[in-house]
Amino acid sequence: MKKFLATGLALVTMLSFALSMSVAPIALAAAEGDVEGMILDNLEPSANVYGQDRNDDPQVILAQGIADIIKLVLSILGIILIVLIIYAGFLWMTAAGNEDKISKAKKTIAAAVIGLAIVLSAYLITAFVITQLIEATGAGTS
Repeated sequence: MKKFLATGLALVTMLSFALSMSVAPIALAAAEGDVEGMILDNLEPSANVYGQDRNDDPQVILAQGIADIIKLVLSILGIILIVLIIYAGFLWMTAAGNEDKISKAKKTIAAAVIGLAIVLSAYLITAFVITQLIEATGAGTS
């Protein structure tokens, strides 16, 4: 039985290696043309999303700055709440049947989940409002 398993494992390993080598040349194939232009065309939308569109309009700079600060604060709060949920789960797992510890862990998880829902809602509302402000003032067009 051990010899059969070892042979099967060796066969699966060799087949996996052979298949991976047969797929590699396909990945290296590329269409001829302006490769640098294609790369830049694909990077430009991402750069614009992160404020690298070189728009010097003060309204856009202010709105994006405020949005970035709010998003940063909300992201940090989200991370703290996720850590709090993990901590409460650890408390629950190490409670060893102690009802007080389990109750504390349940309350902590409930509070953290509610806080996380509030933070996510605030993040979405902020993103929507800032986008609408930029579009309403016409500051998003250059």
